[in-house]
Amino acid sequence: MSEENTAHHNRWYDDDPALTRALEQLRMAPDKYQAQVALNIIKIIIEHKQEDGETTELTEVRERMEASLQNPQPFQSRRWYDLNEALRSAIDLIQDCPDDLQQNVVPTVSRMIEETLKQGLDSSTSP
Repeated sequence: MSEENTAHHNRWYDDDPALTRALEQLRMAPDKYQAQVALNIIKIIIEHKQEDGETTELTEVRERMEASLQNPQPFQSRRWYDLNEALRSAIDLIQDCPDDLQQNVVPTVSRMIEETLKQGLDSSTSP
């Protein structure tokens, strides 16, 4: 990749336009939708990993989230999604997926984010 292109791709997900667009929508969403989407992302990835025979991921995610809730630590990070444990876990799961799994999961996750946010906006504008 040339130096010109690397200046525009600072985050790990910037190389995937669909994922970048979906995560940007998620970043701008109200907190309640971020949490809902995060839990759905975790579910989607775990289901895909279970299909591939991996079962430890669910236990690891659950333990990490429970530990965070039981012993909240002052946390400092530059990433927008680090402030919510479910959101951080979900996005970390996407990042940690092997490339082939990530390519299978990203379109599903992107659609789910768009649909969840659209439904949320539709229901908030209904009388």
